[in-house]
Amino acid sequence: MLLFSCHFGEAQGFPDPSHGIAHKQWLRMGFIRDDIYQMIQRSDKLKDDERLSIFESLSQKFSLIPLRGGFASPIEASGDPDEMKRMAKKLKRPIENGWQKWCETIRQFNRQDFKADRAGIACGPASGVLVLDIDDIDKFWKVLEFNGIDPMLPPTFAVKTGGRGERYHYYFRYPNDGKKYSCRSKAKCFDVRGTGGQVICPGSLHPETQKPYIIATNEDILDAPNWLLEYSSGAREIFTEEEQDRRSKKILPPASRNISSEIEPLEDKLVNLDGFIERLSVSEDIKQKIMTPFPQGTRSEPSWSVLLGLLNASIDERTIRSIYQSYPIGERSREKPDWFERELEAAKKTIAQNPIGVTMQLGFQSGSNASASDSDYGIFNAYDVLTAQTNFEFLIDNFWPKDEPLLITGYGGAGKSVLTLQIAMDLVYPPTNGFLNKFKVLHGGHRVLFVQSENSLVGMKRRLELIRGAYAIPDDVIRERLFFVGRKNDIRASGDLDSQQFQDIIKRQYDLLGFDILVVDPLISFHNKDENSNDEMRKLLDNFSDFCEGLKVSPLIIHHHGKFKQERGVGGGRGASAIGDWSPNTWELEYKETVKRFKFIHKKARNFMLNDDLSLELSNLRFNVSIQSGNLNNDTVYYVIKALQNLNGVAQTQTVLKNEVVNVYKTENPNKSITAVTAVKYISAAVGKKAIKTIPGAKGSISYQL
Repeated sequence: MLLFSCHFGEAQGFPDPSHGIAHKQWLRMGFIRDDIYQMIQRSDKLKDDERLSIFESLSQKFSLIPLRGGFASPIEASGDPDEMKRMAKKLKRPIENGWQKWCETIRQFNRQDFKADRAGIACGPASGVLVLDIDDIDKFWKVLEFNGIDPMLPPTFAVKTGGRGERYHYYFRYPNDGKKYSCRSKAKCFDVRGTGGQVICPGSLHPETQKPYIIATNEDILDAPNWLLEYSSGAREIFTEEEQDRRSKKILPPASRNISSEIEPLEDKLVNLDGFIERLSVSEDIKQKIMTPFPQGTRSEPSWSVLLGLLNASIDERTIRSIYQSYPIGERSREKPDWFERELEAAKKTIAQNPIGVTMQLGFQSGSNASASDSDYGIFNAYDVLTAQTNFEFLIDNFWPKDEPLLITGYGGAGKSVLTLQIAMDLVYPPTNGFLNKFKVLHGGHRVLFVQSENSLVGMKRRLELIRGAYAIPDDVIRERLFFVGRKNDIRASGDLDSQQFQDIIKRQYDLLGFDILVVDPLISFHNKDENSNDEMRKLLDNFSDFCEGLKVSPLIIHHHGKFKQERGVGGGRGASAIGDWSPNTWELEYKETVKRFKFIHKKARNFMLNDDLSLELSNLRFNVSIQSGNLNNDTVYYVIKALQNLNGVAQTQTVLKNEVVNVYKTENPNKSITAVTAVKYISAAVGKKAIKTIPGAKGSISYQL
């Protein structure tokens, strides 16, 4: 057993790798053969193919997984060191979904799958390693000493990271004793990477510094110290001096205190905390997530999944709170107790409304995250699906489904931003006659956040003034329901929807405002992908969908058409066809110069019937269905539509509509009148031209709707 100082090569009784003859003798006996070792030590000088050869060689010893390529850019980070770190952390992530399965099954190496900049080693049984990742080696020694642990580590295989400072990965054998050794973390001190974790492999380049991960000691991989196995398995806790002070005072950590003054965190009174988790009647995937420290910015989704899993398994709320106070899954809840309370209530409501859907969701999540057990999967017959206690809902009836993206496309200057502002205003303060005097807004009181780049504060102020001249939306609604992301005394923003930094900005506003509608205007301003690449645009939009689903918000995206007709994508604006393929709901807005009218075309509806094309007119910066143009240019149809508008868009019987048509005709033509029979003919003509809809009712009755 050897005691290592913070400079690994200067450990007591161990030859420094830079010391000539001793080094050469050591290399001949090394864990990594000499030629590969030499390549690893200078991998920053190698060509891409040579680094891939390193990875291929290491794949004979470990289960290697592809990681993202590239490096953090000081220009993109605007010189912000914290943003550089966030960008670098993102570039350390695995490319593949469900990569955790390679912790238990060896992944076959294929050069085509890997980026040359870096690769990962999936820790756990497949690679046969449990890795101790030390961020602050001085603090690490102090923590061991404080916990009465002998500060000695076996002279095992170790890697010096390419990050700043003295940071090391110590590799130990993964025990073959049938127990699960998971990932655990002691913040800003050390991490243990077991099943479900990964580390960057030797020969890789650090995404921030571009320095190589080199071998510090080329020794065989040895058994882990007992304390490390106990900590990884949950059989013991390790505390810093500050944490112990809080425990001795019998109080909760400050960030947790608001959750419940009656709930004590699970402490080491439970002799085997991992045993406690193992006994829970939840999937292996949920257990793994409870024990895994997720990076900041990626914690919401696994936390939501765990909440659903625990509630779905009928775990009592007191136990759930204790788990979130004591295990890595609760890191964000301890920082933001109010957020946790909202999440818990939302999860309980979701379980109550749709238990079958939750079970299916959890099953699919387990598959995507490569649970060790296939028992999470189940079969649902069509009747179960049909009778599930969940409903397809609209935000705006027959126009925009709840929780689904809405894409609005059109040429520059067609009025897309004006239309989007109207959608937002109608969602927070529904008009009596509905959106466009046609589509009923089913629920008011939404909160909308605009992330837009084209309209200045002065320009938006002018728009709102003009709109309020005709549509008296109250001050308190505008103040409390409509919001814009901006900076430098303006409401225009810029950023990358795929950037963790930009997502964090939106998340902070979500935590502050609780908005449920997110408007992005236009798409081109908020990404740096090749707009003509189907692969890049689909990945961007899929990631954005995941981000919105994690926040539980409905996104509305504005996308431009190209300069020429042939640049317009199939139902999705210009660029890659994947944009239109991704969108479940797409409308296209055009301005017809010849007739001075706007045409609104329903291009795509994934889960309901397409609407007919609409002719719109614009007045006081608000669009309405035109009742004298397009398909509606017949005078008789005009009277029927005007009558329905007077009836707030719906007539429950033909008699009601017929009488109103007679009244409208008389109002429009003071010296003339029509009979009830003629009014019925007008109604039939409007139905035949699909200018209005008929809704069958009980006992053969029919109602009419715009």
